[in-house]
Amino acid sequence: MRVYRRRVQRIGSSTYIVSLPTLWAKEIGLEPKMEAVLEILPDLSIRLYIPSKHMATIPKEYVVTINANYNVHDVVREIIAGYVAGARNIKILHKGVRREIVDEAVILSRERLMGLEVIDEDVSSTTLQIVVDPNLSDIVSVMKRMIRIAASMHEDIATYIENTGDRGLLEAVIARDNLVDKLYLLALRQLINILMDPYEMGRRGISYIDSIYMSLFIKSVERFADHAVNISLTLLNLAEVPKYLLELYRGAIEMFKRVAEAFIAIDKESAVKTIREVERLKTVEEEIRKVHGENMAKQPSVSRVLDAISRILARSIDIAEEVIDITAVKSIATLHLTNAEVTYKA
Repeated sequence: MRVYRRRVQRIGSSTYIVSLPTLWAKEIGLEPKMEAVLEILPDLSIRLYIPSKHMATIPKEYVVTINANYNVHDVVREIIAGYVAGARNIKILHKGVRREIVDEAVILSRERLMGLEVIDEDVSSTTLQIVVDPNLSDIVSVMKRMIRIAASMHEDIATYIENTGDRGLLEAVIARDNLVDKLYLLALRQLINILMDPYEMGRRGISYIDSIYMSLFIKSVERFADHAVNISLTLLNLAEVPKYLLELYRGAIEMFKRVAEAFIAIDKESAVKTIREVERLKTVEEEIRKVHGENMAKQPSVSRVLDAISRILARSIDIAEEVIDITAVKSIATLHLTNAEVTYKA
């Protein structure tokens, strides 16, 4: 990070001037009479950028060179890294590497990433481009879709437990997890793109602090879907479905949905209510372990299902506490700015 020092100059009775670094001005194409934006951050520092030039310095192509030591999954990891980093194009240089390794890596990557297409290739390179559906261009929309799909996975499992239904329902739940994973990586990509662009941060009302909690939240939703996969795999190997878990399970699903909505809306009151309800459900869990402990000791698979439900409840509390934390941070930041404005006016 480059650091410049400048002396503040005063012109007239109330105007302060600080000169801008010439190198920086040239790098972004700054010209005389061009409009600049000064944004006051919560710590009272100022971020300066040029709206018409703010994207020029952000690289759009990620180039990775692989060699004969790379296996298929190494290449997949590199592609995912470029995707999450926000690259528009990912160019893989693979001279001397067996072609089938690259081809298989691209196939696997396309299964895991949304909007990934091959746009150019030759004997020593392959270029991928990311083109995402415009309906998924907003990170909040992506998070809501993640929540909806993950919740539907668990609801289908609950239906299976209640009706001892078609095992194909569980297999469909397992397959659906791939879409949640794709949306998770897309959300990470969008969040990083926003943080690279101060104009977008201001336009979307997302701060660096917000991004910390958003990254924790989308990971929690992704893990919520993973629990559905684990429960499904366990139930597929159970001859008798434990229906006495159904009420607790449905309650856990509802709590997660409710607290996820509270996070999207930053609704502290709803988050606090959810914590109280989760604490009630934890007593139900304890009662189940007490009453059915002997049976679960004979069937460890049932214990695994109950443990997964317990983790869903714990993650719901985590999200609720994040909502409370965000509320506190925003309150302090607002008070800080208000006090600063009062001091300035005085």
